[in-house]
Amino acid sequence: MTKKCIGCGSNLQTNDVNKVGYIQDIDKTLCERCFKLRHYGEYQSVNLNNDDYKKIIDTIPNDSLVVYITSLLNINLEFIDKFKNVLIILTKKDLLPKSIKDNKLVEYIKNHTNNYLDIEVVSAVKNYNLDSLLNKIKKYSNNKEIYFVGMTNSGKSTLINSIIKNYTDVNVEITTSIYPSTTLDKITLTLGDLKIIDTPGLLNKKSILDYISQKYIKKITPKKEIKPRSYQLKENDSILIDEIVRLDTNNKDNITIYLSNDLKIIRLGQNNDKLKDKYKYVLNINANQDIVIEDFCFIKFQRSGQITIFCQYDLNIYVRDNLI
Repeated sequence: MTKKCIGCGSNLQTNDVNKVGYIQDIDKTLCERCFKLRHYGEYQSVNLNNDDYKKIIDTIPNDSLVVYITSLLNINLEFIDKFKNVLIILTKKDLLPKSIKDNKLVEYIKNHTNNYLDIEVVSAVKNYNLDSLLNKIKKYSNNKEIYFVGMTNSGKSTLINSIIKNYTDVNVEITTSIYPSTTLDKITLTLGDLKIIDTPGLLNKKSILDYISQKYIKKITPKKEIKPRSYQLKENDSILIDEIVRLDTNNKDNITIYLSNDLKIIRLGQNNDKLKDKYKYVLNINANQDIVIEDFCFIKFQRSGQITIFCQYDLNIYVRDNLI
């Protein structure tokens, strides 16, 4: 029987140091990639992609409970309709301002999908609502395998580790990081009466994580409660976010930007050429909508208008109803 890494789920092997799952001693349980990531913060990219991960997702039995996890910083329900029995988990509540109530976030999800058994707002870091989450998992599992599914960096594996730590005596820890493709294959865990299966994080298309250095990934990843930054925009105002994204507007508005506290925002005049030779996006927004820049930030608008965005990279940028 093939032995798997307890950290990332890859098949352990001693033959090729350049392939996933490499380990010098086959009696160990953690591959070298996971060991270096955990103990030294060294991240090694892999050649797997969404097609590989979707094949794993496609093996989930139709009658199993799917715990569908999405970060409140980057809500993504793209794959939710692939599943029949879905418990939606909104993670990283600790990173949003405390004034934002759970019921508002739950209502947002209810207005954007009908495919769910229940919805829970949690923070794995703060152990927030974990009791309620576990009760719901037990309620809907029907003694079947429970699959944890989500996009990369959604907090999926961190949440499982919190469940292990708080509710079991199992001495197992899944490898977690802020980098994409940390979990590489299914990881099966027996926690009391529950059989939980972690799956690889699905990759966001045109995510900023595909372009930037490991050092900059750390910078754009919020580590504590976000301090929203609000601006009163005049016609033809421009805002530059950390030399990565530029936002130009043709109308007056009050906007609020939600992003890592470590990023710098400055105002520009529209005659400034900064980033104008880069990727350009023209978006028409209605009143009370957000612009989302995948894995980077979201911006809350109050009024309708036309927004032009220039980016250092070719990113996934879209409009949605106000989350907050």
